[in-house]
Amino acid sequence: MGTKVMPWTPPSGRSAQLQPVGKTWDAVRVARFIGKLALESLGGATGAVIENPIDRVLYWLIEPGAAAKWDMSLLPSIEVWGATAYIEVPPAARTTGLGIHWRVPPRFDRHLTDPAALFAALRTATREALGPREETAR
Repeated sequence: MGTKVMPWTPPSGRSAQLQPVGKTWDAVRVARFIGKLALESLGGATGAVIENPIDRVLYWLIEPGAAAKWDMSLLPSIEVWGATAYIEVPPAARTTGLGIHWRVPPRFDRHLTDPAALFAALRTATREALGPREETAR
């Protein structure tokens, strides 16, 4: 039985590395208080998630360009980073600590999150955390 090889692997060693976004994945940057709610909603359907406790954000990895049609007005405090951006990626084994680490480590069979499932989870989490975004008539 052979091992499935991911098209991308996190850095090895002990230090996080600055890596380009938009090549093998885009990064969805989410405030941690919203991201924790989305993570609960996604459960086992989530791919890898990077946590930056200093900036208090979580990053989901999605297929490049997959969020191009998302209505970002429904997702305040959330940004999609693509080509021209860089993020720090922790080594594969760093899953805890005060610095950047994997909140959900990548697996050999999946590191990307389904963008439709992520959008739905983020929309629900945003509504729970910040209230509805739709305008109400007075």
